[in-house]
Amino acid sequence: MDRISELPKHILQRILYFLSQKDAVRTSVLSKSWSYIWCTRPNLVSSYNDSKENKQEFLTTVEQNLQRYCDQRMCLEEFSLLIILDNHEYVSLLEKWIPTLKNMGVKKFRLSIYWKYSRQLPSVVFEAESLQDLHMEGFTLDQTTIGRNVLSKHLKRLLLVKVEIEDGVFQKIISSCPLIETLSLESCERLRNIKVNNLLRLKKFHFSSTPKEECCIEIYPASLEIINIGHADVSFPKGAEFQNLKSLFLNHVILTSFDNFSSCKFPSLVNLCISHCDGLDESTEESHLFLDAPNLNTFVYHGWFNLSFSIATTSREWSSTLYLLMRDDPSLWLLKLRKLLESLSRSKISLTIFQFHINAEDIFIENRDL
Repeated sequence: MDRISELPKHILQRILYFLSQKDAVRTSVLSKSWSYIWCTRPNLVSSYNDSKENKQEFLTTVEQNLQRYCDQRMCLEEFSLLIILDNHEYVSLLEKWIPTLKNMGVKKFRLSIYWKYSRQLPSVVFEAESLQDLHMEGFTLDQTTIGRNVLSKHLKRLLLVKVEIEDGVFQKIISSCPLIETLSLESCERLRNIKVNNLLRLKKFHFSSTPKEECCIEIYPASLEIINIGHADVSFPKGAEFQNLKSLFLNHVILTSFDNFSSCKFPSLVNLCISHCDGLDESTEESHLFLDAPNLNTFVYHGWFNLSFSIATTSREWSSTLYLLMRDDPSLWLLKLRKLLESLSRSKISLTIFQFHINAEDIFIENRDL
């Protein structure tokens, strides 16, 4: 006897809640009692696959599904939508659906929207109070887009890719969404200053740009667990304690103050990667970096020169991986290398050296006593 099929309808709906949309639909062939359960589960996922689906059919299906929930007054707790907007008709549908979700009492709304060419984001997006996850690509965000007020107070995850956005608009969004836990900014234009210190629940911060887009970042939420920054000027508050930070990745980053960074404490830091960061040359005394990271497990450094660096750690087993380019005077370069290796001597060291128009044999003959 199939006892599961005899369970109350609301329990069957809850079971399907934990399946993907595709798997939920498949349950319709199990028996008559399962035929339409998937149509009434409390979460609805609508994802458009550009390569396999007809977009008009997809939009019609979304429209019909939402209308069915409305007509039958069914509970829809969560709604996830991934869509590519490439004409004004599709934008108008989005402007229709979002207010509908509010009227239906949707508690969790996840939205991923893409535009092949930069255009203004429909203002209705930030009027969705239930919005918790927003991923947008190829839009322009300005004062008209966000209106007078950002109503998405429950936003927890914000990903912006190839978005044109000015500092004032970005800060208004951030200040209006204090619950953000994940913030990712990739190849955004016109964004020059980023301050996220008021995001007290922020756990993951990712930023990447191109060298032509200059951006200054000030970041210090104590809740941070992962920081990944590429191509930016970064300032760390003096004496700050990053209590929960476990991974720190800095790629083509300029530290605005070595003293401030060296005065910070990283009690939970496990992974540190520094790659091609300008200004870390040992030739200037103030550029010496000190890291207070008692639980460090992995240190990786890619650079054009030997880093002047020291680590305070109590870890018994930790590793250092170095990728260095030899392009200075061989004697001076090897002296710097010896100092760097001595500072990391308590770790298991992996060293890779690349040459820059220098004969390696001549170098080691000249410096065989080092």
